[in-house]
Amino acid sequence: MGSRLTSRLARAALGALLAVGGAATPVAAAPQGRPVDYVDVPFTLDHNRMLVQVEVQRRDGTWRAALLWVDTGNPNMMVSESLARDLGIDLSGARRTAEGGVLDIPAPAVRIGGMPVRFDSVATRVHFEPFWLFRTMPIDGNLPSTVLQRYHVVFDYPRRRLTLALPGTVRPRGERAAASVNRATGIVQIDAVVAGDSVSFALDNGASYSFVSGDVLERLTGAHQDWPRTIGAVGCANIWGRWPEEVTWPVVRVPEIAWGPVRLEGVAIAGLPDFFGGLGLGGWYSRKTARPVVGFLGPNAFKAYRIEIDYANEAVYFERLAAPDVHDLDIVGLTVQPEADGTWQVIGVAPYQGQPSVEGVRAGDVLLEIGGRRVTGASMGTVVDALRGRPGETRSLVLERNGTQVDATATVRRFL
Repeated sequence: MGSRLTSRLARAALGALLAVGGAATPVAAAPQGRPVDYVDVPFTLDHNRMLVQVEVQRRDGTWRAALLWVDTGNPNMMVSESLARDLGIDLSGARRTAEGGVLDIPAPAVRIGGMPVRFDSVATRVHFEPFWLFRTMPIDGNLPSTVLQRYHVVFDYPRRRLTLALPGTVRPRGERAAASVNRATGIVQIDAVVAGDSVSFALDNGASYSFVSGDVLERLTGAHQDWPRTIGAVGCANIWGRWPEEVTWPVVRVPEIAWGPVRLEGVAIAGLPDFFGGLGLGGWYSRKTARPVVGFLGPNAFKAYRIEIDYANEAVYFERLAAPDVHDLDIVGLTVQPEADGTWQVIGVAPYQGQPSVEGVRAGDVLLEIGGRRVTGASMGTVVDALRGRPGETRSLVLERNGTQVDATATVRRFL
């Protein structure tokens, strides 16, 4: 569906999708001559983040392919410098910031699967830095929550499909959970119960994992020392690598989270320290939500589900299509961060049974190869996935330390 579809082609494609059960159920097909009001496209995951192919219009009227990060937790559109230059945007008016520079621009025209997607009135900014944003993922920009809330949206994680439909054109299916939507930001939240404690979480599929304020995690899990827990952000809990404190973050696997009527099983949550100006993660995030939240649930909580967001009626529908992944932290225990030159630096080694989980690796080492694969210039998802495996398997590592090559053999551990 790379070009604009006619209504007849859209109905034919929709029928084929419904035949394999992969799409939302339409109320009725679009009448002949109407623009396409429904699209269903594949997505990929990189470090748990959902990436979708789109087309963006240049200033000369031509279109170019781009890769956008689907982000229900961010109301603003972020555009990379390389995309902006290719679109023909004048970048001479950029403002310098502590992280490099930004430029506010009108939102570009975007098509997904041939369907024009409304970006009008969405705050859009070219980011010249931070480098880690556009180097942890191979993206050109993001698809923000303010755009998503204009549609009826389906994130089908097991089938790797994204559906965008005009409100009222599909019939929801699955288990319904009442939600609150901040109409200014498009961010969704659902009330939850964890171990008898009532809290509210945002739904943030743009993050790599589920995160709450550190003190909240301790409160929710403090009376349950039998719940699996570890120290150090490994796997997709290694959110960006931009904070050295990631090596000290606690991560706990919660047996069950009652999110509305849905029972999410075995969800691991990381606790973040207070580096949000005294607000904590929950307080900082609550500036974007309709009501206070303690943090957010991310893709590791959702990957067994087809999730349907009815923004217009403030409801989220869940349909479980796979078993929960309780092996997401079976991995070599390294916490890494991206560097400006495309390399990956080790910022910590997670402990395992009271001892460092990897011998021969130190904080500050530059990770060059994993299992014979060069990782310089790779995305964060590629690096982390190369460290995964079955507990007991080994991964050969090639590192650089003070200009000298260091070889190490690391064992995959089950951290939770």
